[in-house]
Amino acid sequence: MKKNVLIIAGGIVLVLAVVLWQLVANLDSIVASVIEDVGSDVLKTEVSVSGVSIDLNGGKAGITGMTIANPEGYSRVNIFEMEGIVVDLDLNSIGKDVLVINAIQIQDPLINFEGKSDGGSNMQTLLDNINSGSSEESKASEGEETKMIINSFVLSGARVKAISEMKPGEPTEINLSTIKMTGIGKAQGGVWQVPSIVHT
Repeated sequence: MKKNVLIIAGGIVLVLAVVLWQLVANLDSIVASVIEDVGSDVLKTEVSVSGVSIDLNGGKAGITGMTIANPEGYSRVNIFEMEGIVVDLDLNSIGKDVLVINAIQIQDPLINFEGKSDGGSNMQTLLDNINSGSSEESKASEGEETKMIINSFVLSGARVKAISEMKPGEPTEINLSTIKMTGIGKAQGGVWQVPSIVHT
């Protein structure tokens, strides 16, 4: 379960990171609201951030205090909370077929996993929301999509709180070890899908 949760969570963060960089040029004063609006539209639930810092010359962006509300049909707690994320972009890749991200660092994320008795979960619902949006965008763009290469991905301080309808009142909390990935999509010339996560 931990592996699947982290793959989905990593995919969510990567989607939001790419959205940030596609919309960042000359929008410093409204980037936070753009992330919230676009993120909420993609995930079909409320996305909020407390702060955004942009360094266009250095190709870096940071987001602090990000929260993602649970999808409809689940509790009122946030499905995702994150202290901070830093994205370091290769500026020479902007506008090209393959977007190159030098590094993504995610700090202290909290994932609240809720399982249903029918086998569904809030994480799966969120993933379905992303996939439905990606499918619609793919049709609208006649199959064109931006690929990316991520040279370094680090997720540290992650915690998962899990609860299931099959075991009500018995939440489980897991502290996860640091997760590192390198060269994501490099061998394939760029990918969109999130690969399996390797613990180190």
